[in-house]
Amino acid sequence: MQPQQQHLTDVVDAILRYLHTHPEAVDSAEGIAKWWLPAAWCVDVHTVQAALTRLQQQGLVRRRVNADQHVLYSR
Repeated sequence: MQPQQQHLTDVVDAILRYLHTHPEAVDSAEGIAKWWLPAAWCVDVHTVQAALTRLQQQGLVRRRVNADQHVLYSR
């Protein structure tokens, strides 16, 4: 697996681990990048968005738009 693809897989796995330990968690891609992932990783929002898209396609996360038009992700 190429390094970039492995990094994306690591982010996907980290998001799933977070959701497993925090099943009621809901946040934006920006919030997920800042709060759900290890700070030392310095993951950009684009990578988090790609990971969330993959998880959404697999039916593992839900995407919704709130009244303020913010996109939120949850289990």
